[in-house]
Order: sequence, then C-alpha cells, then structure tokens
Amino acid sequence: MTFQDAQLKLLAYVRDRIQNGEWTERGFARRIGISQPHVHNVLKGVRNLSPEILESILKYFHMSLLDLATVDELEANLKERRAPEHFAEVASLEAAIGPGMPWPAAINWRHRFPLPFRSQTSPAGLVMARLVADPHMYATLGDSDIALLDTSGRSRSHISPEGLYVVIQGDEALLRHVRPGAQGYYLVTDTSMASPAQWERLRVVASELTKIVKARVRWLGRERDRDLALYQRGRFL
Repeated sequence: MTFQDAQLKLLAYVRDRIQNGEWTERGFARRIGISQPHVHNVLKGVRNLSPEILESILKYFHMSLLDLATVDELEANLKERRAPEHFAEVASLEAAIGPGMPWPAAINWRHRFPLPFRSQTSPAGLVMARLVADPHMYATLGDSDIALLDTSGRSRSHISPEGLYVVIQGDEALLRHVRPGAQGYYLVTDTSMASPAQWERLRVVASELTKIVKARVRWLGRERDRDLALYQRGRFL
C-alpha cells in the first residue's frame, strides 16, 4: 500500500463519519489541530494530506496504517513475501566424481541446480557435481551427495591449506585436502590427516598443479534438499 493509497482510505473514513453526522468539518479540524478551511480543501481533494497530518489523524482514531488495509490486501502481501526466491542455476558435470570415477569430459547443461547463495547470475567457472561415497573422506563429506566446484584457474593454482579440492589420482577424480610441504604438495584424506607419513606426495611443481587439481570445492550439500531454505541446503567450505 502506497502513501497515496493510505491517504485516500483515511479520507474516505473521515468523510463517512462527517456524512453520517457524527462530526462536522469544524469539529474534526479542532480535534486534530488544523484549520477548518484546510480540512475542507483536503476532504475535497484540493490539497493533499501531509505525513504529519496523516499521522495525527491516525493517532486520534487510535489506528495504524495496517488498519487501512483490507484482510485480502494483507493476505496477498504476506503470500507474496512468502513466495520462494528464485536464484540462478548452475549446470552439472555429466557424470559423478569419486572413487572409481574419472573426471567427466563434459557438462550436462540440462541438469541444473540452484546456487546455494543469492545471485541472479551464475559466476563463471562454477559447476555442480554429484558425488560417489568415499570412505576415506567420510568425516568431511558426511552424507553430502553434491558439491559446488570452482574450476577457475586461480582456484586451482592458488592452493589453500583449508581448502578441499578435486584431484586426479590415476584414473579417478577424488576429493582431497592438499597440503604444501618442503618438497612440494601432498594429498591428504580424513583417515590420514593425523599421520603425515601417509600423505601422498604430488610430484609436480607449482606451475603444473592445474594438471592434477581440477577444481576447488566451495559447497557441499544434498540434492534432495534443493528446495529448502538456503541455510538448510548444505555448508560452505
């Protein structure tokens, strides 16, 4: 409801009271503290109500702006506010990744998933991937079955110790932690996290990381939760 709508509804209410003989224009003007000619011009539509006068009239009647709206108008407004928000969607890799699965060669543009954050457009480099359960990464993955991946060159070449990455091991595309060390980089699983001697060394220099690191995981969730509220869909890494 706009200010003009509120003004028209309130003036209609006042006119009804005056036409019914409950008040006179002079008496109404005296009650709200303005001149009778001003009230006359307002009721005739010659002058508009100022916000201050509108507030004075509402206070006199012990009313609020909500009292000027009909039940149907209030319900329609609430329904519109409760309507689900629509955000941009991101395409998915054509196949799942994880143990026994290679890095997919293509993207399935028809299989799309809503972004887990508010955005009207899908940032470049983002893609969704379905996950195959990995017993070596259960603590990190939990019951997640999808992941939002950042495949941009920067995310793959600038390794963060806190990050989770999709890396190529043999013929498999696996989710692993990557740790820098004195002799290069190491792949770390949840099961080997506390035992550095079990970390697998990547025999590549920094400039070659993008050959093995395919993406950084930005978010983990479950496909069945795609229609839930944002904070219930998963977690950001």
